[in-house]
Amino acid sequence: MKKFVWLGLPFLLLGACGSEQSASPGAGEPIQEVMVEFNTEQQADPAEEILLSVTLTQGDEAVEDADEVVYEVWESGDRDNSEMIPAEHTEDGVYEAETSFEEEGLYYMQAHTTARSLHVMPKQEITVGNPDPESIVPDDSDDSQGMDKMEDHSGH
Repeated sequence: MKKFVWLGLPFLLLGACGSEQSASPGAGEPIQEVMVEFNTEQQADPAEEILLSVTLTQGDEAVEDADEVVYEVWESGDRDNSEMIPAEHTEDGVYEAETSFEEEGLYYMQAHTTARSLHVMPKQEITVGNPDPESIVPDDSDDSQGMDKMEDHSGH
């Protein structure tokens, strides 16, 4: 029986140390996530100028000091030919840029957002015109492709 007590004692001590550290002063508050909300319509007409727009918040506060917001846009199935479009801060945490899509199809916009030491990159679909469903190529790209383009963009 004494063997079991001695074997369990180190685990009790480690458990007690862990709980004391999390309650110790100076541990700091956990970082709140930067939230990205799309303002862009999900339907557009071919060749029409559209506004790419997101609102950034952290908690209840608008993020007006983002390091970078860049929209990556591409036609479904063709991410290798995506375009990177830098956004400008307008007001109240809103970041905008303009673009147009010349042909009908399913497109994606991904907001590569770096703010307050966090990187967030949500994606939204945009349907342009009334594309034939048979013409839409499934998009099986992953976000690492977009990260590669961000590294190329940051070097400018």
